[in-house]
Amino acid sequence: MFFELIRLGIGTSDKFNYTPTESEWQELFELSHKQALTGIAFSGIEKLVAAQLPPKQLLLNWHNYCTQIKLQNYKLDKLAAKVCENFEKEGFRNSILKGQGVAQLYEQPTRRIPGDIDIWLEGGNKKILDYVKRFVPNCRPVYHHVDFLKLDNVDIEVHFTPTWMNSYFTNKKLQRFFEKESNAQFTHKVTLSNGERINAPTNIFNRIYILLHIYRHLFQEGIGLRQLLDYYYVLKQGFTKEEKEATLEQLKEFKMLRFTGATMYVLKRVFNIDDAYLLTAPLEKEGAFLLEEILEAGNFGKYSSRYKNEMSNSLIKRAISKSAHHFLFIGSYPSETLWGPLFRTWHYFYKKRLISKL
Repeated sequence: MFFELIRLGIGTSDKFNYTPTESEWQELFELSHKQALTGIAFSGIEKLVAAQLPPKQLLLNWHNYCTQIKLQNYKLDKLAAKVCENFEKEGFRNSILKGQGVAQLYEQPTRRIPGDIDIWLEGGNKKILDYVKRFVPNCRPVYHHVDFLKLDNVDIEVHFTPTWMNSYFTNKKLQRFFEKESNAQFTHKVTLSNGERINAPTNIFNRIYILLHIYRHLFQEGIGLRQLLDYYYVLKQGFTKEEKEATLEQLKEFKMLRFTGATMYVLKRVFNIDDAYLLTAPLEKEGAFLLEEILEAGNFGKYSSRYKNEMSNSLIKRAISKSAHHFLFIGSYPSETLWGPLFRTWHYFYKKRLISKL
């Protein structure tokens, strides 16, 4: 029922074969919130006949929630443009990752629930950290980013690199890819809903990066359907045969082909994506497992007791819990799973050394 409502909202189906009860509508609302697709689900509701609509009060609450999403998007559009401009003035070429850039691929960008602002800066760790420290003296950088000042109560993450892989060797290849592609991302302009312009990644880059982002969060704190819908819209921009082959070659180098097949299954099962936009044939077994994880965890794992256990105050308990969680993926993604404990051990000392130099 939920999947049909989402398909109706994004236009991959024109049917909704249900007349939900009041309690079922309440469950649908809660599920749309859990998966950060409240606005998209409401786009589906707008296409229903009167007899299928939610109860009046819930419909009003849902509409009000969508109004808040729209206002939040207007706010984020303005802030993203301001952040880009400010860093540019300080000598940092930049690109807004995910977020407001990807939102512009949606038919209704202001129906996408926004988050924080992730901005990738050119310049390297030392130059970026020297600048950040002027405003956040007690900053605590990690491998790929550091938290910057909040702007109008919106978190800003400054990225040295877009993301990483646990495997040392695969990560080396990934970082070379980011370095090679960086100039195009720092110069690619996107027009936002309010007419503001920001630097944001190209579709060619996002076919790799957004998938990596989903993969990374599957291992970290969980992932929701909103992130999968982002990737749906990235692929919906289309690609040539040559571009598809180049993307798959790159994903093969990053040991991501099996996960790509799993993702294609979710995009087909949930969003009914047209076969023309699939990068590979869907892998049903891997995809069903991925979808189960998505539905269990919700948006960034906020609704899973399993992920909450990983936020324990004890470093040892946290490490054991995270390793146990990661080993759920050993059969599907052995390289990333087996390298995980090694990366986390190295990263612990890397952070301490990095912070000590600030």
